[in-house]
Amino acid sequence: MLDELRDIALDLTWTWDPRVRAFFAELDPELWERSGHNPVLVLAQLGPAGVREALLRPATRAALDDARAALRQYRGRPAARVDAGAPLEVAYFSLEFGLTEGLPIYSGGLGVLAGDHLKAASDLGLPLVGVGLLYRQGFGRQRIDDQGGQYEVYPENVFDQLPLQRVQSPDGPLEVTCPLGDRQVHVAVWRIDVGRVPLYLLDTDIESNPPELRAITDRLYVPEPARRLPQEIVLGIGGMRALRAMGIDATVFHMNEGHGFLLAVERIRELRLRRQLTLEEARLIARAGFVFTTHTPVAAGSDYFEPGLVRELLGPYLAEVGLSFERFMDLGRRTPGDTRELLCTTYVGLRMADSAVGVSRLHGAVSRRLWKDAWPGLPEAQVPIYSVTNGVHMPSWVAREIANLLERHVAPDWWDLGTDDARWSGVEAIPDEELWDCHRVLRRRLVETVRARGDGDGLDPDALTIGFSRRFAPYKRANLVLSDHARLLRLLHNARRPVQVVFAGKAHPADLEGKRILREIVRIARREPHIAFIEDYDIEVARLLVQGADVWLNNPRRFLEASGTSGMKAGANGVLNLSVLDGWWDEGHRPSLGWAIPSGATMDSPTTDDAAEAEALHRLLEREVVPAFYDRDERGLPTRWLAMMRASIRHIATGFSARRMVLDYLNECYAPAARRVEQLRLLPDWGG
Repeated sequence: MLDELRDIALDLTWTWDPRVRAFFAELDPELWERSGHNPVLVLAQLGPAGVREALLRPATRAALDDARAALRQYRGRPAARVDAGAPLEVAYFSLEFGLTEGLPIYSGGLGVLAGDHLKAASDLGLPLVGVGLLYRQGFGRQRIDDQGGQYEVYPENVFDQLPLQRVQSPDGPLEVTCPLGDRQVHVAVWRIDVGRVPLYLLDTDIESNPPELRAITDRLYVPEPARRLPQEIVLGIGGMRALRAMGIDATVFHMNEGHGFLLAVERIRELRLRRQLTLEEARLIARAGFVFTTHTPVAAGSDYFEPGLVRELLGPYLAEVGLSFERFMDLGRRTPGDTRELLCTTYVGLRMADSAVGVSRLHGAVSRRLWKDAWPGLPEAQVPIYSVTNGVHMPSWVAREIANLLERHVAPDWWDLGTDDARWSGVEAIPDEELWDCHRVLRRRLVETVRARGDGDGLDPDALTIGFSRRFAPYKRANLVLSDHARLLRLLHNARRPVQVVFAGKAHPADLEGKRILREIVRIARREPHIAFIEDYDIEVARLLVQGADVWLNNPRRFLEASGTSGMKAGANGVLNLSVLDGWWDEGHRPSLGWAIPSGATMDSPTTDDAAEAEALHRLLEREVVPAFYDRDERGLPTRWLAMMRASIRHIATGFSARRMVLDYLNECYAPAARRVEQLRLLPDWGG
């Protein structure tokens, strides 16, 4: 029995299937919350005797039966019909994966997107594996001091208490090696089962390494290039070698940002060894199988490495590959041949991949302008960077209460339906009273949780609640709504139509301006009872906010938000977006489901007028948002607001789902890449 329960705990289907999740909560509700929703830790702390005692309760046994049935049903789902026209196995490389709050190996949006990508691939039954790093300390937990300033703490991850297990080889725990200058670093491999998709995580904190090498995978996004490049060596080179050591013969490789850029070089080395190819032949085959996603809308968002550091850590390896140092550096230079330039990982990714995409339609256009120098002489409109708009894993983010309504009125598998499925018309059949009561429960949960965390005593569970949660980067302008303080106070303190704002989010540890903005907001929240700040932003806090807010505020400087996915999560829960037309909202906005904050910025003149946009934001709040929320019919219901909620749920839960995103990658990137690789592999003069 205990072995079975541990197997259930090690399958991350519980992160999105409420029936499996409910079983672990039923074992010991208090321990489930205290563990950070970590079933492995729950089982360990209960111990065999505690588990046996819990299973004596009829409710616990019934919950276990439900969990077993849910897993049988999920594992038995037929895979999506995939006709790639060639053998297809995809390896998805990312420096972070956000899967659950109990597995702290992520920072924010990029990692959560990667986690949702794996979950959707599992739902579809696609032949895909993930590759990342396993961090001993992760990104750091946020703490707020007496002055409102952010500082970070780094608790140690105890791997035996996380839902993962060490990969074994016939000779014991699997280890691979990868080069680090004239040394070799040993890398352990761990496995997480994300439903039907395995995620392999690489770890250098093992006895085979000296102390300085053991620390390579200690923290996520270390700022020092001399520490970051070794991580990217482990991810790219070590990740490829780990796949091969496990017999995983992927031929299509997806680089989620430039951090995995070195897997392109390792693929060339591998092809040359396997098939006795020339450097150019190997480069052509390798390139055919690479998909590269860029997430940054500014060049400074990429990683850059000094030539001396690159030569020190990669020189001997490049010689082994047969790739000259200067040619390798030129792959990462805006202007090949300019020895003063640093190596930029985004340029390497773009030049080494046959398929390159941004993460929204608008970001694709921004990327073509930003990175056009990788294709000198080519008109900007013809630069081969396209787009696959991000999406979110709906079962992970849509509240159980909303999902119940959709199961009754749309379909039991509503999250698996396409955009044009006629059954989505069932959203219109959800009664006003049911939808509003459901949303009020979620708003009340948000308010009560904020209060329980020691903040938000002045929050009203029935007041219009604006949510803002994301990374506190300066361009995201978390403080824009605060810039006209007198006007905001009139909104907050309107006796008949009060408004309240709940903030959450982290600044990067090295982002001093982001920390200044965060401190400003925390100090205001401590003075103003209708504003709250939730400390220690993570997946649990994000879920609480995107389900319980009424309005989702997003006001970046236009063209600097590549996509953004928090608004998708909120919109699928019926939370109405109020956003600048940037990233996904530029293509997702409809007047029937949210509001667009006007911006004067254009591609040719991207400068923004913060004061004008703050004025436009307040005008929308005063004239449109607040009246739509508080105008009620004779039943006391905001009928216009409810109609917008229905439109939001239908439009966003289909058009901006991770299911749609992964199918787009399959049809537009993965399958064509598999066909290109197969065509090149079969050329007779290139061996077997």
